[in-house]
Amino acid sequence: MARSPLTSMTTKTSPTIKNYHKGKIIFHEGQESNVAYMIKSGSVNVFKNIDNKKTVLMTLNRGDIFGEMSLLAHEKRSASAEAASYCELVPLTKEIMNRLLEASPVTVRKIVELLAARVLRVDTEAVTVDEGGPFLSLATILDLAYKDYAYTPRDKKREIENYDMGLSVKSFTETVKSFAVFSAIEIDSFLQTIFKLRLIDIKSKSKCHKIAFTEKYINIPDCKEFMPSLRRLYSEVKEIGAEVEYRMNFMTFSDLAVRTGSRPEVIYNKVMKEDFPENLFFFNRAKALKWSQDKEPDFFKKFKRPKKALSEIENVNDLIFIDNPTLQQALKSFDYHRISILYSAADEQNKAKILYNINKKQASVLQSEPPPVRNVNDLDVLECSDEVIDLSKKMKGL
Repeated sequence: MARSPLTSMTTKTSPTIKNYHKGKIIFHEGQESNVAYMIKSGSVNVFKNIDNKKTVLMTLNRGDIFGEMSLLAHEKRSASAEAASYCELVPLTKEIMNRLLEASPVTVRKIVELLAARVLRVDTEAVTVDEGGPFLSLATILDLAYKDYAYTPRDKKREIENYDMGLSVKSFTETVKSFAVFSAIEIDSFLQTIFKLRLIDIKSKSKCHKIAFTEKYINIPDCKEFMPSLRRLYSEVKEIGAEVEYRMNFMTFSDLAVRTGSRPEVIYNKVMKEDFPENLFFFNRAKALKWSQDKEPDFFKKFKRPKKALSEIENVNDLIFIDNPTLQQALKSFDYHRISILYSAADEQNKAKILYNINKKQASVLQSEPPPVRNVNDLDVLECSDEVIDLSKKMKGL
């Protein structure tokens, strides 16, 4: 959680300090909200009742701010809070929050990070932060990020390229992606939607006079009215927001790779090996059918694996690109244990390739008693596949 450097400042400007003993409820989910809190001492649990069971979403400590989302977004409390230990809380009214935001870009940035971290954690727990969902969460992040841009000190403005054009879309996108759960596609979809609603202006500037290299910049004509106007329109034209949120419930292979610490090519391989359940994959009906109309009749009946040169082969699932005589000769130096390691991580095509190029006795044992499945990036698998690939290249003079 983000720590605020302004604890002493808010203590002075706040009318009182509130004390709560362990277990005391600070506020309930669904309550009207007109105040946020900063923890002066102690700790606080934020929780929701899910399936009649109390689920703690996070535990906050000294310097953390909570309840700010409901205050800034004009929402009812989206979760409950209770004292996890004896604690002293500094009440932050809307007036105090606005004063802090206007006085300190650091505070703006901290709250942006706080909100993004909250969105990320709640997304991981599959719990909704606000009734408005990701659309309004992104709107709040943009609102605060734009304030951070607008409050940039004069001497720092000169250091920012094209500062007078507005908040850089590229900079905003990279910042949000670095600590939140939104992909570039989702952020672009969100910006295009609120642009069409005329809540923001987007200016473009070509780099080196090339249209392909265009930088875009965000301008919010009226910062004070941005969130209230957006919420009114969101309520009145809910299907627009629903469409954006529907799209925000999906991620690309690259997004999934980032979230899981993997690589897109590994995700693709796992899809091909049917390691993912079928109900995780969907197509836009209209776009998929339109795209399929231009394909040859046999396009969807046969699968052609893209060919690779021997110099491009990387792992066990590339063995299919080695000609049979070469692979057979390379595998002759492998004992059954190492062959079984290769077989354990290979997809169906490469399993068949391995069986074809080893002796019948080994093939029979592998088929009757298949080894436990391994990951293609398992260290033993990588070591064995590297060896067989190196032997094959050596035989081909590479």
